[in-house]
Amino acid sequence: MSSFHKLTDDELVSLYTEGCDEAFDVILSRYDAVVHTYIRFSVSDADLAEDIFQDTFIKVIHTLRRGQYIPTGKFKAWLLRLAHNLVMDHYRRVRGEGARLQSFDDDDAAPVEKVADSNLTAEEQLIELATIEELEQYLSVLPEVQQEVVRMRYWEDMSFREIADATGISINTALGRMRYALINLRKMMGMSA
Repeated sequence: MSSFHKLTDDELVSLYTEGCDEAFDVILSRYDAVVHTYIRFSVSDADLAEDIFQDTFIKVIHTLRRGQYIPTGKFKAWLLRLAHNLVMDHYRRVRGEGARLQSFDDDDAAPVEKVADSNLTAEEQLIELATIEELEQYLSVLPEVQQEVVRMRYWEDMSFREIADATGISINTALGRMRYALINLRKMMGMSA
């Protein structure tokens, strides 16, 4: 199986569609962490994230077995797009229940004080926040499309090209969403935009 790790994604897909289950194991090990992390930071509930993660790979299996995946050299982007679509499907289902947006309580303003007035960039100041939970509080009030770009850029360390491919938007749109997300986060954190 170690020789499988040297193969490209499209070569592994081809082997899997020909009946080699080991090829899928390599695909899963190659991308399980990145997909799980993306989903986990897209939804606040760990059990729900696990369900969406499993649904994503079930959909991958069905799509590959039916021969509906077209090898383009962009398997990772395609996989993240599937995960993204399943996350968005979840939010569409619960939107009427008001489950998506959370608001700040009065006590939630405290994390702003933890970011020292310094010469750090906004991105560096975001990293200075004490916990991911605090950052999640700020992110949770951003529009979904801005949250998504921030998470993909900083949690997944994706390039803007990869973000554009994974979400089906242009690079300029991804850049614009990031710009507005940072402006909004600066305002929430009491920094000058």
